[in-house]
Amino acid sequence: MRALQFLFKTSPAVLLLILCLRLGSGAAQDLVQEVISAKLTIDPVENLTNYYDVTVTVKSHVAKCIVVRVTLEDISNIIFPYGNFVYTACLCNFSTRNFFWEVQAPENGIIKAKAEVVSEENICPSDVEICSLVYKVCIKREIIIRC
Repeated sequence: MRALQFLFKTSPAVLLLILCLRLGSGAAQDLVQEVISAKLTIDPVENLTNYYDVTVTVKSHVAKCIVVRVTLEDISNIIFPYGNFVYTACLCNFSTRNFFWEVQAPENGIIKAKAEVVSEENICPSDVEICSLVYKVCIKREIIIRC
């Protein structure tokens, strides 16, 4: 019985170790920074039934240049009459950029956008320093057809 009591007794060294681990992991979580944010908007096109303008607005939250790739997920009931473009752009010093698609939706559906920081050459001007962070933002919106 005494042997079992010894196993369940916590020593000051164990308590100190747990405290240090807790403080260390909390500080590491505070270091995670939002690198980019994205907003997805869908607006009906005037005088065209079931056509929508899709805009993805990407904002940089860092003071360096980053290369961003923005895509829409190809969904079965969404038609891209002019093509489903993949945009790659350079965002510098807290800048914001809009990316546009026109889609046709004959029925209700869900559209997904993805903005991610990538490491790609010859996108930013050659005289600027590029920050190669890894970060991704995914957004999902529903297209509702109103009769």
